[in-house]
Amino acid sequence: MSQFQPPSSASSVKEPWLAVNLSLFFPGIGQLYAGKIIRGHSLIITQVGLYALSGWLILSQLGNIFIGEVLLMATFALSIWGIVDAYDCVKKANPPSFEKSRTRHKDPWLAVFLSRLVPGAGHLYINRLWLSVLCFSFFVISLLVHLVPILFKAFVFYHAYIATTVRRERNQLPIFCMAIASILFSILISIQVFLVTTHIADIHGITTNEMKPTLQTGDRVIVDKQIYHFQSLQRGDVVLFLPPQSLQDNHFRDAFVQRIIGLPGERVEIDNGTVYINSQPLDEHYRQGGDHDPFSPITVPANSYFVLGDNRNHSYDSQDWGFLPRRNILGKVTKRFFPPQRMGIVD
Repeated sequence: MSQFQPPSSASSVKEPWLAVNLSLFFPGIGQLYAGKIIRGHSLIITQVGLYALSGWLILSQLGNIFIGEVLLMATFALSIWGIVDAYDCVKKANPPSFEKSRTRHKDPWLAVFLSRLVPGAGHLYINRLWLSVLCFSFFVISLLVHLVPILFKAFVFYHAYIATTVRRERNQLPIFCMAIASILFSILISIQVFLVTTHIADIHGITTNEMKPTLQTGDRVIVDKQIYHFQSLQRGDVVLFLPPQSLQDNHFRDAFVQRIIGLPGERVEIDNGTVYINSQPLDEHYRQGGDHDPFSPITVPANSYFVLGDNRNHSYDSQDWGFLPRRNILGKVTKRFFPPQRMGIVD
């Protein structure tokens, strides 16, 4: 394997595609590598601020989900610009003689970048067709096993680098460090996503019309999983919950989305489609239908709730299977973010 040596006058040259690879970890790092300290730190701070603001707007009950999604798309666009800018910053700082020599050969750091995007693409770039096919195939298979894709992807781009005919570094330390950093970064992101979706907020797809017209099949909603640590459940809340054990025993295991109607200690009855709470009729602007069979008065026990679907005549709810235990409630459905024309607060 040949090893390209940059001209002596270019001892301080840097790799444009290495800057791109660094920017994939987080926008701004590539600029720091290029020596653009203020630019790099400004980009990092801006990205962090935009992510935080867009996250608050999307998840918070007070935030505007439309503005949040626009900011999130702007943040993504800024990330793309940061990658391109990192490449440009390094390229412009390098001597023309080095850049001319660099572009004559297959760039190992470009092979790494392509492999990080799609395992096997880097090997295809360096004309290793069979390795490209094998890498991509094994990566697809590895998706079935937890954490294996992370390790395999790091190995693929490491190998794409060392398999390149020409390398400019005198040792493999930079690519080795990047492979380790990629594994650690991916694991950290996976842990972060797990913690967020388990304890803070999650996305749920609506698969039935039980909550029509409020929610319809195909809607994608945000579930706030921490809200009930700070406030009690309220009548009218739309909640995501696991079915009671009696339903799970009958193979109902998917989470339900319905509305809280009766609170602990309240007396609930249904007559002529109207719900009565403690003998007082309940105003339900959200309801569709309601000619269900009468439901005799019953008192909601402690730590339990009476839930109904908004689409009364086509809902499998507390009228059919009884009360919902508090422990089964996963969170409150707060916002709809898809489809775009129905984006907004769920109430």
